[in-house]
Amino acid sequence: MKRFLLILAAAAIMLPAQAQKTKVSESIEKIGDGKNNCLVVTITGASEDDVAKAWKDKMKDTGGKVSGKKEMFVDDASLPSISSNAIDIYSVIDEKGGDVRFMVGFNLGGAYLNSKEHATGYKVAEKMIYDFAVEQAKLAVQKKIDEQKDVIGKTTKTVEGLTKDNEKLAKDIEDYKKRIEDAEKNIEDNKSSIITGNQNLEDQNKALKELEKKLSEVD
Repeated sequence: MKRFLLILAAAAIMLPAQAQKTKVSESIEKIGDGKNNCLVVTITGASEDDVAKAWKDKMKDTGGKVSGKKEMFVDDASLPSISSNAIDIYSVIDEKGGDVRFMVGFNLGGAYLNSKEHATGYKVAEKMIYDFAVEQAKLAVQKKIDEQKDVIGKTTKTVEGLTKDNEKLAKDIEDYKKRIEDAEKNIEDNKSSIITGNQNLEDQNKALKELEKKLSEVD
């Protein structure tokens, strides 16, 4: 029973908060070689490790040299839709309160990508970060769904086990009742047999005494 209650408690803890709308914003943050322009997004429910792994895999496709994890650097990345030149990409992943704050700065070589000076490239980068964040948020929810299904499966198994136990106990009770009923009937039958037996003993003892008397009279 304690195990069942613990499973229910775990299920309650795992219930997710309401999903938040993904929004990419532009900000000046400490990233790269100082305070620079970057794109910032909060990925709801994600973990630092999952985001870092996914971003690293994505950055490998740019042909750049990838290093770091929480603070990642991609040297000489190729993203023609953002810039015709090689780009140095800096990212910072900060997990806090069950969410991930994800910052990405694109060093175009002398200037960091921004919406005023690089409107077209910025929109491409913004969509790339948005799509990545949405994908990671969905994966985070899917992960929780899978975990919740696992909890439900365990709870279902526990309930089924308890139900079977109750059915067996109920059957045992019926069996015990039948055995008690049979035993009570046997007791009553035995009482009659005991009375009859005692009467027989009395008659047999009387017969024995008569025989012993006859024996003593033989001369």
